[in-house]
Amino acid sequence: MDIAEVLKLADELLFTHTGEHLNHLQETILKGTLQGQKYAKIASENHLSEGHVRDRASELWQALSDVLGEDVNKLNARNILEKVIISNSGSIAYLVNGNKVSICSNQRRSPKSSPLSKPTANKPYLDIDTAPELTAFYGRTDELNTLKTWLIQDCTRIITLVGIIGIGKTTLAIKLIEEIQTQFEYIVYRSLRYSPTIDSFLTNLLPTFISPIIPNTLDRQVDVLLKFLRKHRCLIIIDDLQMLFQPGQFAGQYKPEFEGYDLLFKQIAQLSHASSLLLISSEQPEDAIATRNKFTHSLKLTGLGESAKQILRDKELSDEQMWDTLIEKYQGHPLWLEMTATMIEELFAGIVTEFLAYPSLVLSSAIASQLSRLWIKLTESEKQVMNYLAKQEDAVTLSQILQEISHPPTELLKAIQSLKRRFFLEDTPNCVGASHGENHRSSLLKINPILKHYLLSLPSLPT
Repeated sequence: MDIAEVLKLADELLFTHTGEHLNHLQETILKGTLQGQKYAKIASENHLSEGHVRDRASELWQALSDVLGEDVNKLNARNILEKVIISNSGSIAYLVNGNKVSICSNQRRSPKSSPLSKPTANKPYLDIDTAPELTAFYGRTDELNTLKTWLIQDCTRIITLVGIIGIGKTTLAIKLIEEIQTQFEYIVYRSLRYSPTIDSFLTNLLPTFISPIIPNTLDRQVDVLLKFLRKHRCLIIIDDLQMLFQPGQFAGQYKPEFEGYDLLFKQIAQLSHASSLLLISSEQPEDAIATRNKFTHSLKLTGLGESAKQILRDKELSDEQMWDTLIEKYQGHPLWLEMTATMIEELFAGIVTEFLAYPSLVLSSAIASQLSRLWIKLTESEKQVMNYLAKQEDAVTLSQILQEISHPPTELLKAIQSLKRRFFLEDTPNCVGASHGENHRSSLLKINPILKHYLLSLPSLPT
């Protein structure tokens, strides 16, 4: 067996366990051991005392024993490490003694995810193959600058990028990668679209940072990840966080089987390091605001405003003088505007004036289908609040809702808070008493206009 290959494996094992690579003396001791040298000869050739070499060797064998789950010493080190290499060359996973270490097959990893491709000063290591391709980008200059400030200047540990579905969160994150690549050593994108367990997530993530030799217990995997985040400046983008939340419950509550993610995020927020997580979600996590500190931030995306005109321009719609009206009707929501523009193309030959001639808002089947999927996730109390607000001409106060809906006040307050975290409700300032020289502020609530039209357009309000 090639000595260089064994040394490389030992280095990866030690890094997995301690976050540190083999130092020069450890490498010298291991190389001498593999060549059959005694400690006295290793010490003599390196101008060291035999006792010092024995002590450092003992520490090395103990570290390797901890990783592999079996006793490693000078006599058996070569045999054990060669056994690991041989098993790793096969096509199935090999678990070393009591599932201490998982030796994954080469076939399970793409060349892109090899940690041997080290980042350089001007070229980070990118693992973003599963990220959507950025085909168009509109506006968002202020939002980009805010994110860059938080990540580059403030070294924010966790950022939650939130907003209603389709508002452009993922698109903004992909654009962000283009603009800040040189500020990080590693940039990784992962989606939770298929709701992987925390074990599966870490098993998929860790090969980006370390060797194929991955600890097989959750606590060790988390420990390895945290050590790497402290040692290297990393940006990990985690998309579709809402897939971990419970449907039919208030917004942002993790399903029991996914609570490990919440614990991991809290650890990353609390520990000292210069890496960052960007969490993307269409629901605000329940405790995101309560746990906010100088190392965590949340950015809510809203409509594109004037920048949305480029969507209509790309669709080659006519009547540019009416584009502001169209954008306002659909709140500058990029996906809703794109779906509507497609409908205008197909049914009105791209003529915006003819489309706007209809007195009521027109929702494409694609928008209605999207809103229907959002509706079924709500709790019964949330649906009651939404149905009530859909019938109101104007925004209403919180006290009005509590008085007019027959439901326990505590439950209604939770429902309203949850609907805000889903971005279904909008706050409007309400100042009263100005004529008396006073300024009492209260909050007026109104339903998202698109959602309101969706509910009112149904044969009967859904429950």
